[in-house]
Amino acid sequence: MIVFLDFDGVLHPFGDRHVRPFCDLPRFEAVMRHAPDASIVVTSSQREHQTLAQLRASFAPDVATRVVGVTPALPLHSATDLAGSRYREILAYLAAKPGSGPWLAIDDDVTLYPAGLPELLVCEGGFSAREAVQLGRWLAGNRG
Repeated sequence: MIVFLDFDGVLHPFGDRHVRPFCDLPRFEAVMRHAPDASIVVTSSQREHQTLAQLRASFAPDVATRVVGVTPALPLHSATDLAGSRYREILAYLAAKPGSGPWLAIDDDVTLYPAGLPELLVCEGGFSAREAVQLGRWLAGNRG
């Protein structure tokens, strides 16, 4: 199982990214601890200017070891390329890792994905208790 994870708007409400960065990370980590076989791949734009080690540093040590990579940053040639771009990056990551198994993207920006994508968990104002329940159900339903 792979959880593709955005940061801004997920691990903290977008508007709080400078005053309360990663305020929702403990809730996300608590859910992930119930599925120790699930990996995390960073989709956040922060992957473009931070190393994997720097990205891992925000996580608790036991969860940080499960941050296994980042999606590729695919070129955008025009503003119209932005629509669905994160989904295309996820597909590119998966194509490079055959047999990856089930996956779920957690993001706050639905425009970066095809409409109605069942593999998308949308956060509205951070990773709240509602999203924690949804992620927990998905993880439990995709074990083994």
